[in-house]
Amino acid sequence: MQDMVRNKKIYLVLQWLVFATMVVPAFFTFPEKTDIVSSQTYTPKLLSDNAKLPRWSELPKRAVTLKEVQSYTDADLKTKAKKISGKTQLTLSGLSAQALKLSDGTFVSNNKNEIGSDVVLTTEEINQTLYITQDADILYTPLTTFDNQVYSRLTKSNNKVYATKKATTNWGSYYQIVFDGGKTGWINSESATLKNPKLDQVQTLLTQKYQQTGYSIFVKQLDSEFTAGVNQTQKMYSASLSKLPILYWTQKQINLGNASLGDSLDYNELVNGWNGAFKTEGTGFLPKTADYQSYSLLDLINRTAKDSDNVASNMLAYYETDRFSENYQSEITKIAGQPWNPIEREASSEMVGRILEALYHEGGAGYNALIGTDYDTERIPAKLPKSVQVAHKIGTADEFNHDAALIFTSEPYILVIETNNDADNEELANISQAVYEVMK
Repeated sequence: MQDMVRNKKIYLVLQWLVFATMVVPAFFTFPEKTDIVSSQTYTPKLLSDNAKLPRWSELPKRAVTLKEVQSYTDADLKTKAKKISGKTQLTLSGLSAQALKLSDGTFVSNNKNEIGSDVVLTTEEINQTLYITQDADILYTPLTTFDNQVYSRLTKSNNKVYATKKATTNWGSYYQIVFDGGKTGWINSESATLKNPKLDQVQTLLTQKYQQTGYSIFVKQLDSEFTAGVNQTQKMYSASLSKLPILYWTQKQINLGNASLGDSLDYNELVNGWNGAFKTEGTGFLPKTADYQSYSLLDLINRTAKDSDNVASNMLAYYETDRFSENYQSEITKIAGQPWNPIEREASSEMVGRILEALYHEGGAGYNALIGTDYDTERIPAKLPKSVQVAHKIGTADEFNHDAALIFTSEPYILVIETNNDADNEELANISQAVYEVMK
């Protein structure tokens, strides 16, 4: 009997243990495991496209659809009405943050990408020659759906016209041109180009005949951004072309009032004895050793440009550039587009051309001295008509033979020819003549 009682107690204890194992977890509920997301990789929910739309804060003037748009019967833009084609003028009677109300009681999205103000958006003054690429209507004003009257007709045979303004509307960009002896009107920019088509012909010529490592040739229409060339960024020893930056800097100091053409500069032993000076035994007529005489700044400019006088150039560099000061080198680099080491004297035809154009814009004696030099019967000017004015600077050393010039045809252009292949003066003259026959 005692055994039965003891077994019954054990059985009851076991029952309670089982019950406890089932009930206790309910009091200790643990959260489910979740993935931890780094704040660096978490991407917040993007705003809806509608929240990003550029919207009108006031009714646009001369409202027009910029493309086909959907209209709605309600301001919440829930119920679609008809579609409205692009370039349709709209009469608006109200607006909200989301919608523009039309006069017929329908609504369109308040979206500047779909509904525009059909006016001239921008206007700028320009002074450019335009080359006509296709026949075009001449308009009274830049094109809008409100202003689209045709004034006259311009044909491709007109070849080129002069542009005085550029404007943009929702429908493109337009040039104001002068035609028929002083009338003005507007043409679509797609009918013309600012680039002289002759430069493309020059590029074809140079590529076919002179695409060789021994040439660096650069052609640029003056006062434009358009160029042609072969190996035009290839540097080589520039010889006396490196006198052009010195002439530029000297003329700039005159223009700034830091120097005067009447200034007297002393020719002493220091002039030729510094690191960067040309060897005195080169071209020019000044004594090869210091004569302790004084020379005017104008005289030295003329000797440097017209005679390519090494001593005169040394004197300009010594006194005016302060022996190629940091300021001098910094500005020449900025203009040339690359560093032009004044001691090693390596430069590409493009660098030379950019300095030559900068000197032209400085004007004065520094530029004028390039006209009527001792070398006008050779290289670039040699085979050009005598009636064509040429301002140029030569450079020669060993296998290097160069010339850099401004050629004043009806549309002046820059031509720089650098060679390191023993090309003679005849070769440079032939290149110049070939380019001229296209650009004249």
